[in-house]
Amino acid sequence: MFYQRTGFLGSSFNRKDWSLLLNHMAIEHGFNMGLPDNIVYCTEFLDTLQRKLDNLQCLYCEKTFRDKTTLKDHMRKKQHRRINAKNQEYDKFYVINYLELGKTWEEVQSEDDREMIEDQDDDWSDWQDHPVCAVCLFCEHQSETMDKIYSHMKDTHGFDLAKIKTELGLKFYQQVKLVNFMRREIHQCRCYGCKEKFPSKAEVLKHIMDAKHIMALQDKSTWDQPQYYFPTYENDALLCALSDSESESETDNQSKEIPVIAEDISNLKALKQTSVLNQLLKDRTYSS
Repeated sequence: MFYQRTGFLGSSFNRKDWSLLLNHMAIEHGFNMGLPDNIVYCTEFLDTLQRKLDNLQCLYCEKTFRDKTTLKDHMRKKQHRRINAKNQEYDKFYVINYLELGKTWEEVQSEDDREMIEDQDDDWSDWQDHPVCAVCLFCEHQSETMDKIYSHMKDTHGFDLAKIKTELGLKFYQQVKLVNFMRREIHQCRCYGCKEKFPSKAEVLKHIMDAKHIMALQDKSTWDQPQYYFPTYENDALLCALSDSESESETDNQSKEIPVIAEDISNLKALKQTSVLNQLLKDRTYSS
C-alpha cells in the first residue's frame, strides 16, 4: 500500500483518501489547497508540491533554501504555507479552469463578480454586450466571427470545416455533434482519426499534425450519435457560430422559386378605386 507523506506536515494518508488528507492539511496545519471537490489530478498535484519541498523550494514564492528547517521557518514567518494563485503551473489542477474554454479562472471569477453586481442594479441603460469568441479546435486561438475561426483552422492547421460540411452534407445538429466529438476526443488525449491514445493533449495534437489525420474523420456512425449533442466544454461559442445549411438552402430556394413583383403605383387614383379593400368595406357596411 502506497502512502503520501505531506512533506513538512509530517502525516501519512492513503492516496485514495484525498478529501481526508486535504482537510487535515487545512485544519491541522493551515495549508489550504482548496476544497477537495474543486481539485482534479490530485495525485499529480501533490507530487508536484512534494517535489518542490524535496528540492527545498517555497511553494508560494519559489525561492530555494539551504535546508528544511530554514524552509519551514520561512514559510511560517512569511505566511507562505499556501499556493500562489498567480502561478499558472497550478491551473490544470482546479476545476474552475475547465468551466469555459479559452478562459482562465480569473476571467470566470470576474464574470461571476460582475453578474452579482449587475443583479443588484436594475438600471440597464449602460449595459454593453461582450463579444463571444469561438475557440479553435486545435489551439487556444480565439475569433469573434465564424469566418475568422474557419480561416484560422484552415490556414494554420489545415482543417477545413466548411469543406467537410459541404462534402458530407451536414445539417446544423450534425455539425454540433461532430465538433463535440472532436472536442471530447482531443480533451481525452485521443486522436479522432485513428483512436490512438496519448499521455497529453500536446502529444495528441502533434500526432494529428504529423500523421496528417487533421481531416481524417471516423465513419459518420461513430460521431453522429445522441451523446454528442452535449458539449465537452460549457459555453462553447464555436457551437453557436455554426451555420445552419438547411435553413440557408430553404431560404435560397424560396428566393429562387417565389418571384417578388413590385406593385405598379403610377396611377394611384385608379389603384384606389379598384382596390379589394373597397369591396371589403362595402360588405362590412351592408352587414352592419
